[in-house]
Amino acid sequence: MRPLILLFLLVASMLGLAVASGRLEPHYVDDSSSYVNYPFDSLDAALRSVRTPGYPLLVKSVSKVAGIGAMPWFQLVLHAIASWWLCVELRRWGTPTAPAIGAMLAVAFGCTFMDNVSIIATDGPAASLGLMSGIAMLRWVRVGQTITAAAWIALFTVLAITLRPAYLALAPWTLICGLMLQRCAFAPVSHRPAVYVIVAPALITIAVVAWMSLRAAVVGDFAVLPFGHQNLAGITVQIVSDDELLATSGESAKLAAEIIRERDRIIAEGFRFNEGDPSATMTIEGRWNDIIYQVVVPAVRKIHGDDTIVNHRAIAALNRDIISRYPMRYVRWLSLAARRAAWGIAADIVMHPLFLIAIAVSLCLEWVRTMRGSFTASRGDDRGLSALFVVAFTYVVIQTGFVILTSPPLGRFADATAIMVPAWIAARAVGYFQSQQSRETTAVA
Repeated sequence: MRPLILLFLLVASMLGLAVASGRLEPHYVDDSSSYVNYPFDSLDAALRSVRTPGYPLLVKSVSKVAGIGAMPWFQLVLHAIASWWLCVELRRWGTPTAPAIGAMLAVAFGCTFMDNVSIIATDGPAASLGLMSGIAMLRWVRVGQTITAAAWIALFTVLAITLRPAYLALAPWTLICGLMLQRCAFAPVSHRPAVYVIVAPALITIAVVAWMSLRAAVVGDFAVLPFGHQNLAGITVQIVSDDELLATSGESAKLAAEIIRERDRIIAEGFRFNEGDPSATMTIEGRWNDIIYQVVVPAVRKIHGDDTIVNHRAIAALNRDIISRYPMRYVRWLSLAARRAAWGIAADIVMHPLFLIAIAVSLCLEWVRTMRGSFTASRGDDRGLSALFVVAFTYVVIQTGFVILTSPPLGRFADATAIMVPAWIAARAVGYFQSQQSRETTAVA
């Protein structure tokens, strides 16, 4: 099938599903207003914003051309192109057509697309750009690790970071994954020096440091954003008792006391946090968002006003104090969050309606083959799928590890980190059944 025809059919099928399920109407969430109302009229205000300008600029551009109602359409087409490119890249590695299409469909109709295509927030398009970074990594290995190919990795990574700073983890990922791919036996022979692996990470680092330097020069804050520590505070204030929280030193003690007062005030007014064991991962996760936006953020604003940078630094100081005094509790959180992420990723894949149907059909087919005594072995590993395995699983480990440093591995975070895992599973499953069918047909003949 011609690649452009395949892309057209994919977009048409994704549009059909989106229309049938009501996913082409814009859906607004709590974060949407901060993107829609981004302060483009002032450089100082923009650089003090808790959002990077990438997605707000995208929303503004699409809105001017076709209205904000076109955002789900744009996000759908972007994800379709990313999914289609994965199929094209696997075919160029020599992967048979059916497994390559299986990988494409698993990504195209995966959890991230189904849950986020209509949402006016960065979850969907950032995941699509992250996927493109992974595909560009596959291409970089295949074409011989050239500087031009590395620049494409850097481009998609920087765009993903511009939309969603959580994708900063892709900077070290490009280095780690690149090193692993260089040393894999299936990688095409390259006459490039091994040092070429640092090209993409270096380009990404230069872009990020340039942005941080601009913020330092204009608003005096050498950081990507005044954001992230409030997410961590949603965890740290839950792993200590009130007495331990009050025992923090200096200005942090003042903030700690205000946090407790704010929490007690909203409870007295009737607000209820999720019930459960306070130390349990699910309880911390269930209370996390409310602790941040109902308690920590209002408390720090009462003390320091609305300056996002000052507030962020105050919360960061409180987090450092708590973690320095109770490091093992933070380590415990990381271990429990990692376990929760693994469970959540697996559960979301299995519970995804389309994936569940595919799994059920595969099990039925395998049952029939087993009952018929079809025990022929599948063919050997494919180089493209072996490369995809390295890319997909380093991606999920490093990205998830970065998320749980400050946040619970919620589905919208964890599903995006595992975006390529269902593609590899689907391609392997399709390849297995295809090879089985081929061998049985040959045996009958």
